Amino acid sequence: MKRLLRLGFAALALIVFGRATCGKPPQTGVTPVQKMKFTDRVCYHNMGITWDGEYYYTVNGGSTDYSNLNKYDDSGELATGYDIGTDGRAILYSPEEEQLYVKSLGMSLDEVDLDLEEVNTDLEDIFSGDQSSVAMSPGGDMLYELNDGTVKVFNMDGDEEKTFALSSYSTNDERGYAYAIAASEKFLYVWAPNSETDILVYGTDGKYVTRFALPRAGFGFSLSWANGMLWIAEDADGGSDGADGTWYGYELKGLE
Repeated sequence: MKRLLRLGFAALALIVFGRATCGKPPQTGVTPVQKMKFTDRVCYHNMGITWDGEYYYTVNGGSTDYSNLNKYDDSGELATGYDIGTDGRAILYSPEEEQLYVKSLGMSLDEVDLDLEEVNTDLEDIFSGDQSSVAMSPGGDMLYELNDGTVKVFNMDGDEEKTFALSSYSTNDERGYAYAIAASEKFLYVWAPNSETDILVYGTDGKYVTRFALPRAGFGFSLSWANGMLWIAEDADGGSDGADGTWYGYELKGLE
């Protein structure tokens, strides 16, 4: 009898350890690892960041009269500053078109002309929220707008491709946290309601994937994806005199 029990326990152990070592291990969580940090001096607020393969570009918001678009090299050193006359909510780059865009306060998407230091409307009145801080897919072919818990997906002709409500999401309507969305190739990122550090991750179809915490608080509108990293800013809140904000770029370990 004792011999039979020993054999039974041995078989059970083999099954348990065999299950533990076979197949793809489950995802255990997401670890944000800081890869970049640099200072971004703006008037009013640090709103968005993007990457064109060589330079980072940031845009501020809060005023059209005090309007910063700053260009930084890959180490975070300031290359050039521009006054483009717009109250920015997000800045985007399309590698396919080699074109910078801004989504400002309002419903339209604007092209940026750095030579003339101006913006011109490209897609007029396509968005649902004047405060929304939209995202562009890294390939530059899709736009994502979060408004009131719903994501609208547009192609670059301004046609609405699809709309879906985010599962496990409830609206957080404070200081841009309900309006900001970032997009990588596979995932969408939004702020968790009532949090300045926690991020909810969804597939590009709107299905919930996971939740993780950043190591510091961020300004609501600043949530962005650039150069393979998720970015947030500690806001300058500089007013017309200007002040220093700080951008942090995180590689997301454990998210596949």
